[in-house]
Order: sequence, then C-alpha cells, then structure tokens
Amino acid sequence: MNEQWVDTSKVQNVKGADIWEADYSAHPLLDPEFLQKDSRQLQLTREAHGRVLQDTEAFRQALVRMFYPLGSSLSKDTSFETLNARVADYLHEADTYLASTLELLPAASQPALLPLPQVSDCNDLRELMTQVFRGESPRIRYEAQRKLCLAQLLLQIDQDRTIRDGQRHMALFEKIMQENLLSYTTQEHDMVIGYHLDADGSHIRYTSRPEQGDQRWHFRSHFLQKGHGGRSISVDVLYYNCRFKRSVVPISFEVVDGSHRVLEEVRWGDMRQQSSGSILSKMIRKGLNNPSEIGDIIGAMFIVNDNDALNDLLMLLDSCLGTPLNWRNVTDTLAEHPGGSSLNDFSSKEFKVFKGDVDILAQEPDSSSTPYRFPVEIQIFTLEGYLRTVCGSHEANHLALKLRQFLFGLAPKIFPRAVYGTEWLDLN
Repeated sequence: MNEQWVDTSKVQNVKGADIWEADYSAHPLLDPEFLQKDSRQLQLTREAHGRVLQDTEAFRQALVRMFYPLGSSLSKDTSFETLNARVADYLHEADTYLASTLELLPAASQPALLPLPQVSDCNDLRELMTQVFRGESPRIRYEAQRKLCLAQLLLQIDQDRTIRDGQRHMALFEKIMQENLLSYTTQEHDMVIGYHLDADGSHIRYTSRPEQGDQRWHFRSHFLQKGHGGRSISVDVLYYNCRFKRSVVPISFEVVDGSHRVLEEVRWGDMRQQSSGSILSKMIRKGLNNPSEIGDIIGAMFIVNDNDALNDLLMLLDSCLGTPLNWRNVTDTLAEHPGGSSLNDFSSKEFKVFKGDVDILAQEPDSSSTPYRFPVEIQIFTLEGYLRTVCGSHEANHLALKLRQFLFGLAPKIFPRAVYGTEWLDLN
C-alpha cells in the first residue's frame, strides 16, 4: 500500500476510544485468553491433542475427517504422510497470509509483530498443538493457536461450495452481461480523465483534457443502445468489471511516464494463485466463521457519467437480471434522500454509490434439478463518485478505506494488545 497517495488525516478512527476491544466469539482461537477460559471447546481440543500424540493412526483418522466425507473410500486409502503434507500446505499458507498482511504496515512497525521462528517454522499439526498447550511463553502459545485458526479458516474457504463454484458463477454472470447488455454496444472509445480535489475538500474537478498536476484515469467507454419497456435507452458505460473475490485486484497508485495514473496490482500475491487472503481478512474483520455468509463473492462494478445515466443503466440491468424485487440490501448514497442498508462500518460518509445484491438463477451442470440462486453484488458509480475513491486526498478514497479496515478492524484481532502491546502502532 503506497502511503504517499493517502492523506492520513482522512484515516479517522471509526471504532471509538479503544480500538483494541475485539469480539472473538466467532474465532475463539484468535482470543489471547482462549487457554484461560475453561470452555468445552478447549476441553475437546486438549483431549484431541492427547489422543493424536499417543497414536499415529488416531492422528491419521483425525486428518481424514478434515478432508474426506465419512465412509469415503479415500478415507481408508490415503496415507498419513499424504494427509500430513496437505495440512502442512495450509499451515504454510497461514504464514504467507500473515507475512502479506504485515506488509500493509509501515516498515518500522513490522519487526515487533514478526511471528516467532518456533511457530513460523512449524508445519506439523501435532507439534503446533503442543506449542499451543506447552509453549515456553504466552506469545509462542498465542501465535501457535492463531496459526491453527488461520489454517482452519483457509481450509473452510477451500471447501465452501459458494466459493468452489465462484469462477463458474462469475462466468455465467459475465455471459449474461455480454449477451444482454454489452452486445448492444454501438460505439467504443478510449478516454483519459484528469482530476483533482476541489478547494472545498469534497468535490472532484475533472476534465477530458488533463492538465499538468492532474491525476489521471484511463477508461474504455461503451455506448449502449437497447429497447426496454417500449422505449429506446442510451447510456455511456465508462467502465465495467466483474470479479471473483478470491482473485481481487486492489487499486494502487503509481507514476507512469511522468503522469499520475491509477493502476491495479495484486495483493496477497505470494499466496496460491486463487488467493483466499481477501476472504480470510473479511471473515476475521466482520466476525464471520462461515464463508458462505460473505455476500460479495461475485462483484460487478459500473461507472457512468451521472445520476441520469445511472437510472438508465438500472433500467437496462432490469432487462437482464429479472425484476426490481430481485435486489436486496440496496444502499443508495447518491439519492437526494439516501436510504436502504447502511454502508460498510469503515466507509466514509462521502462515499457515493448505488449498490445492492442481485440473485441470479443458475442450473447445476448437466442437471435437470430445480434452479438455485447465487448473489452478485453490483456497484454503480457516477464518474465523480468513483474519482473520489481513487483521489488520494479525498476522505472517500479506497486506500484510506483499506487502511481503516486494517488498522481498526483486522489488526486488533490478529495482533492483540494483550500479546504485542500497542507501541508498534502509531495512529498519529
């Protein structure tokens, strides 16, 4: 994250006086006091640790239950070595996630939070559980249980049906868009928008003729014309993108050929090709322990010129996606009287968007069963509303949002005060 492009005065604390207060009920292994609480889950974990230490076959059976359904032929035929290696992959992935997360912090803060080598070098589940219960220091015991928690969540993400089907669902949605919306394109053209923050600190001034000192965004515009509801609708879609949350491409800022330009680069790039980092972070931040509860596994974004164009685009989407009753969790901060669902807890009040979830009907491959639904989160920005999110000095910019989510939502849960203190984080 390039802090040069973020006005740190815009990264206000949204959690209140004590940012370190955290609810660990969804992820008890992230609780630094887990071992001090005499819960039944702790008792079961201790008993399981004792069994697997004494009996390798009992350990193999425990690993089998992590990867195969009961009664599966593979549960009998898969060797202990193969199962143990699969667990090691997830434990290593947990370390990679932590390392990628630490890179979001200033370099001076990172050394205090680096995982201890006793834990990061341990990719054997039995040894790691032994560190949880018998580690030489509270920090070793905490980091071992945190690593177990992260690895377990990564396994759940891999095994979640909505995520397993994510690429197929995205392809289906893009097919709908291509055949029923983008195929009505009559013109395409490239354009460059120059923009800067107005003197009032709120509005964005932009022009199709960028001036020196402007930040710049490059668009590939599609001008659409389609009949719907007895009339012809025309709308200029400046940008369209559909993404699967497991391969999110976050926004970054760089200087290219001497001009300020917004680029896109991969975060969590050291994790497996289809990264679960974004999903894992959201689960921890929002206190979710079921990946299926995440509503924006598939997301689509549109940018149009203004509110009138937004209304026209909604009409065209209505011709593709069903009825207005299909929309759920609608948030409209562009309306004269905003209403509907609330924004993300970490979003700026200056964030202007129309967004909501739409259920798309799908059919099982090669099946005649009853169709099922999957959600797609659709966001529609006006040009000014979107430029706010890529203007580093604006309160609504996307990087400031990510910093708020990290500093006030994620960091207190994976780097708790009880273990690491607070000196490493300078909010000023």
